[in-house]
Amino acid sequence: MSGTNREGSMLEMARETLLLIPNFLKLLYRLVADKRVLASEKALLLGTVVYLFSPLDFLPDMIPVLGQVDDILLVALVLKRFLNSVDRYILLAHWDGPVDLLLTIDRILEFTRYLLPDGIYNKVVKKARVDTIDAEYEFK
Repeated sequence: MSGTNREGSMLEMARETLLLIPNFLKLLYRLVADKRVLASEKALLLGTVVYLFSPLDFLPDMIPVLGQVDDILLVALVLKRFLNSVDRYILLAHWDGPVDLLLTIDRILEFTRYLLPDGIYNKVVKKARVDTIDAEYEFK
């Protein structure tokens, strides 16, 4: 794939992912309201929501696309963590986005490989990208 095609597909993937931010916010809100989610997990979710609305970000939201990358990466990392601590069916039951949630999380984590310095990617994202086999998961 040429550099121009790769850049174009990365920009398209970024745009599509950023359009999912409202769906991610609804998901976080619904998880906070769910009685099956532990209080400690709800605290993490609320902290994530506060960060999303905070004017003080790692990358300021005023920078188009890049300003939302840290927000969407945080959401993906929190949700990836939830896959290990909360029944994934709870997570999937609250998702109303137009695309598969688990695939979207993995795409976000893969996409950040091209945006983050290697050291940060390896310390933060790569550790979260432990592949798991989910025999019960249904592919669409």
